[in-house]
Amino acid sequence: MSSILGWLAGGVGVIFFLLIGLVQIFVGYLGIEYHLGGGWAIGLVIASIFFRITFPLTIGTFFGALDVLGWPWYGALVLTLPGLLLMVPGAMAIGVAGLVSMFKGANQNNYERETNYSYQDEDPINVTPKKTQKTKVKKITQKKKTKVIKKKRKSK
Repeated sequence: MSSILGWLAGGVGVIFFLLIGLVQIFVGYLGIEYHLGGGWAIGLVIASIFFRITFPLTIGTFFGALDVLGWPWYGALVLTLPGLLLMVPGAMAIGVAGLVSMFKGANQNNYERETNYSYQDEDPINVTPKKTQKTKVKKITQKKKTKVIKKKRKSK
């Protein structure tokens, strides 16, 4: 019974967040169209969906709820907040990781330090299997000769 309730709650949660996302895209489109025009609005919606550049659409969502829908500033902030709650910590984590790697002077993706493998002195081993030579067997067939017997015609 608990797994069914968990599945239902998870399904309802996913549907709820998808609906919130669709509402944010729509209100963001309205806000960007109101302030910058329809071309910019379509371009930024496409960029946010395909290229995952969501910050301009988030700003458009705030101003769409504030200016177009006439909501108070705190209502517009609550509508915009789920996107900001996920975006700001991700941007901060990327920035901190970049600063740490810059001050350490080494790339964080360098795994050679941890494994201590050294391939500089050794040549790679050739593990390619050797090709076996195939011998071709020629099949000799003889053509059957047919004899053509010509009948002589009797002339009258």
